[in-house]
Amino acid sequence: MKKPNNKVLVTFDSKLGSTAEVATFMGSVLSEQGASITVKPLSEVNDLDTYDSVIIGGAIRYDRWLPDATTFVRENETVLSKIRVAFFFTCLTLAKPTPAAMRKAERYADTLRSLASDVKPVTIGGFAGALQFSRTPWPARFALKVSSIATGVKEGDYRDWDAIRSWALNQIEVP
Repeated sequence: MKKPNNKVLVTFDSKLGSTAEVATFMGSVLSEQGASITVKPLSEVNDLDTYDSVIIGGAIRYDRWLPDATTFVRENETVLSKIRVAFFFTCLTLAKPTPAAMRKAERYADTLRSLASDVKPVTIGGFAGALQFSRTPWPARFALKVSSIATGVKEGDYRDWDAIRSWALNQIEVP
């Protein structure tokens, strides 16, 4: 019998806060199931050896997972190869889940699967993010608005909290 994943780290890289909110929400959902949950930014993670499983998240920007998330996986490949790992990403591509958007999101997931040869995520979750101009630093705001017009994705919160909850619940085995 496999031991339950009771000690779970949910860690993330988030530039504008949407992915951090998703990670925090996942932590709350998992905590309700009786698991011991730690939620913290990647930059604050010092020791992975104490966890039964790790969920690593990051936003997709310019068609790539945030660089700190990629670096984290590669730098911790040895430890991550020995424990249960799941990845998730948030992106505005999924705000309009057309067949083309779903193919693009699958390409993102394929890229994450190949980040480190010894790290085999059990699953990769992709979720729509939030487009909030007020959270965007002024220099990038104009480019984001132009991109918003080009893609037809208007300002708003596109996160599907029920889908995020369901995905998170499948990442641990409760006692």
